[in-house]
Amino acid sequence: MGSHLGLRDSRGRWRGRFGVTLPPEDVARVAPILALASTQVEQMQLAAYDQLAFDLSGLPESHAIAATRAAAHAGWVWLAGSTFCPQCLAEGGAWRLSWRIPWNTVCLRHQVNLLGVCGTCGGVPGLGNQFHGSAPGRVAAAPDGRLCQHPLPGRSVCSADLSQQQTATVSPGRLRRAEIMAALTAGGRGRVAGVGRTSLQSLRAWQSAIGIAVSLGVVHTDGWGRTHRWANPPRDADLIDSLLQSVEPLITSSSPVEAADVLDGWLRNASVRTPHANTFNRTTQPSAALQPVIDEVLSRHGRAHTMIQRRLVSTDGAPIEQRAWGVDDIPQLVWPCALPEHLRHTTKPDQRILRAVVSMILVRVCTDACDWVEAGAALGFPADKSRNWTHYAFGANWGIKDDLLAASHALETKLATQANRPSFHHRSQIVGFGSGALKDAQSPRCLDQGGSAWCPCYP
Repeated sequence: MGSHLGLRDSRGRWRGRFGVTLPPEDVARVAPILALASTQVEQMQLAAYDQLAFDLSGLPESHAIAATRAAAHAGWVWLAGSTFCPQCLAEGGAWRLSWRIPWNTVCLRHQVNLLGVCGTCGGVPGLGNQFHGSAPGRVAAAPDGRLCQHPLPGRSVCSADLSQQQTATVSPGRLRRAEIMAALTAGGRGRVAGVGRTSLQSLRAWQSAIGIAVSLGVVHTDGWGRTHRWANPPRDADLIDSLLQSVEPLITSSSPVEAADVLDGWLRNASVRTPHANTFNRTTQPSAALQPVIDEVLSRHGRAHTMIQRRLVSTDGAPIEQRAWGVDDIPQLVWPCALPEHLRHTTKPDQRILRAVVSMILVRVCTDACDWVEAGAALGFPADKSRNWTHYAFGANWGIKDDLLAASHALETKLATQANRPSFHHRSQIVGFGSGALKDAQSPRCLDQGGSAWCPCYP
């Protein structure tokens, strides 16, 4: 039949990417012979799901094996081989194109789990050699849709009855995920962290999340995918659903912030205390839909000056407009009420040092100070004290770095509302050791403590 349709050459070799895509000239030739419309022939190829369930645009014009594999791995698609539903095969022996999409792990018609290998020989149906070629095997056996055609030595085939293989009834959770995947692979829109996305963007987010989860040890994969981010999707439908289940809380979160909480939990469990961009982009493929979640996580971590710099630019990388307050609006020690309640009376670390650190944070926000020494100098602090105080306050032992950064951020919006501006340009001389050096520093009081001027508590 392949020779009659012109899909094999005189030497019996099949067209490259058989069943994946057909050149337009082949479609035009075989459609009349099969009494089908050209669109029907095209819909019989795996490429019918291109840009819906995966991206085949990276397939090279040549049929180079290495380049073809790279494109297939990047798109998370099987160019050869298939899962199957024994009950569907028992009803007629026809193999569904959707079974060749890794995301589909359930037969929704019979509500049973799909199988990925023959229970007799362990071979993957349709995967005839180590090169993952998609052409039928060259064996002397009459094709039968219900029988395993996996090649065996001596040009024979397994011939096990796949329609009699045992499979389990789908669980409610797996059925829910299968329905999501079926809608996405058919081209329906999805949601990633509460944001609507195209099917291709959504599936790439699932794929990227799986790469992160495997890298951080969120799910046990029996060795699959831990060594390379361009991992070919596993052939085990049960493992694929296990991967989907592990990342489902991340993808289905209601917002990027909620999804970032999930990702933060993964990082903590993996003992990753200071994630950075390479924590993600070197372990998985990029995903535009997942990037807001990663950005939210990164904004919560890193060295203090890095987190401050992130606040000084917008999401598109442009600098934020100049603020309506400056260095002269910042006292050497910010108001006590500017600190979180649990830090206002602490002695270890001393609350005066913490207030000085918040003041230095504000200086870095409104100036081009490149380090803490420059920020401290603008407030009249000696270089060694600027370095030591910030290093001490941001130390991991206290765990208050985020609190201090949040305090400075909350104060930013209020500084321009002071009644008498600028009022802190005459700085005190800072001398002495430890927190005692701040005894004569500018230290405005809160109105609730008898202060007569403005404070952040002022409405």
